[in-house]
Amino acid sequence: MFEIQSWAGRPSQWTNGPLFLGCFLLAATCSFVALGVDRFRIIALALTAIPILRVALAYLDIRCRSYTLTNQRFQYSFGILSRRFHEVELYRIKDVVLDQPFLLRLFGLSNILVVGFDVVKPIVKIQAVRDGEKVREAFRTLVEARRDAKSVRVSEVG
Repeated sequence: MFEIQSWAGRPSQWTNGPLFLGCFLLAATCSFVALGVDRFRIIALALTAIPILRVALAYLDIRCRSYTLTNQRFQYSFGILSRRFHEVELYRIKDVVLDQPFLLRLFGLSNILVVGFDVVKPIVKIQAVRDGEKVREAFRTLVEARRDAKSVRVSEVG
């Protein structure tokens, strides 16, 4: 059976908003100090580079994450220099939770928690994606279809 991609996405950079703002203010402060005080100019300019590098690292961290949902698997990858790829068979997913914090809702974004029976990483958090309800519903539909195709039944004990 061929795999058909149902959804692919990556987190929004809005998750870095507070960090970007804080680093911008810190870099601006260091720059003003460098312009105003001669004896601290070199130190202030050097300190300006730290928040700029932190912003670049945070940007790349989010930019290098990707998620793919097919009719058989959920795949995700992350890492800037070294990449890690992980996949979960859909029939091994136990639950999918939609979380909409207030600030993300303002921008039409949602977090999705994928809870599975996986030993390596039982919970995967998909941060700040658009159309979270549609993505959650796609997960639910595809998981049920895959369980039916594999004749897998999940029972909760307790």
